[in-house]
Amino acid sequence: MKKNNYSVKNHNNLKTFKDLYILSLKTFVYSPINMFLGVFLVIFTLFIWLLFKGDNPFLFASAVGALVVRNGIHTFHRTLSNNKTTGFNKRISNTGLNSFVRPGANILANFTINFIIIILLMLLTLIFFNDQRQLFLGVNWWMFISGTFSLWILCVLISYAIFIFIDSTIVGTIYVSLIYIFSYNLLGCAFPYEVIARINWLNIILYFLPQRYMLNVMQAGWVNAKNLVYPGLGEEQLYKVDFRLGGNLAIPFFVTYTLIFILSFCLIAFIIIKVKKTKVDIYGTSVVLKLSSDYIKEIKKCSNIQELNELREKHIEETKINSNYIKKISMKKVFKKRGK
Repeated sequence: MKKNNYSVKNHNNLKTFKDLYILSLKTFVYSPINMFLGVFLVIFTLFIWLLFKGDNPFLFASAVGALVVRNGIHTFHRTLSNNKTTGFNKRISNTGLNSFVRPGANILANFTINFIIIILLMLLTLIFFNDQRQLFLGVNWWMFISGTFSLWILCVLISYAIFIFIDSTIVGTIYVSLIYIFSYNLLGCAFPYEVIARINWLNIILYFLPQRYMLNVMQAGWVNAKNLVYPGLGEEQLYKVDFRLGGNLAIPFFVTYTLIFILSFCLIAFIIIKVKKTKVDIYGTSVVLKLSSDYIKEIKKCSNIQELNELREKHIEETKINSNYIKKISMKKVFKKRGK
């Protein structure tokens, strides 16, 4: 019997995962703002630059990096915030669904979106710009792909951390917007990176921007500069760049994955603690089952739409009160343990 229940639960989780994954994709595609900011703006900016500087070796990698930051941080946070403000998160949390299903579906959908747009961007660039086709032949694909993937993981985790640990949606939106603006303007998309790299004080400031490290790896990988120093083109050393990362690939990867580990640990710990607090009351009874059972009984007693609406509002309020009550009880337990 337990095995059957376990199988049914897994089946429901997988089905819900699939539904949430498809919903996240549709939310992105059907949103004019997401499509404009996350797709067309980056493509437009890249093509404008390439029309004037078609031989610039850093423009494509910079555009891909800006795209990943935009969709991995700004657009992703916007989706999470919309789910929160519309009450979607609250309804999902009351279903007894595995706590990792919803984040997993959102993250996979974001990866799919970025992957498709990057492939599209690459195809369009190779079709219309001959100089970029020549660069394409000498790309260090390990550096470029690993840098892109690492940048995406970092961006998604930062976005989730801001969403979870900052209660105000407005403040969170300001933070993710600032991260994107700095990355877009100062890491090679809005302004050529070889120009930015020559400004010493700006380089020092950019060490504090986490996206800088993997974006530099992507840019260096696109020109196959394994030591993170690009000698430039021809005798004039056109587009010469020293990424100032010690000439060692281990340094940017170490910094990035240290941040990824810290963020992952904090987020997973938060989810586990939250699940323990909200799944049962002080007597060990399932909060979800208890509320759901009472809710169903009350629904059967309703005779019109007005009563249903009033019941729904009451149910939502009870859910909030129950959650706050559990938090208070948990704090009391902590103080009692300290007192002992």
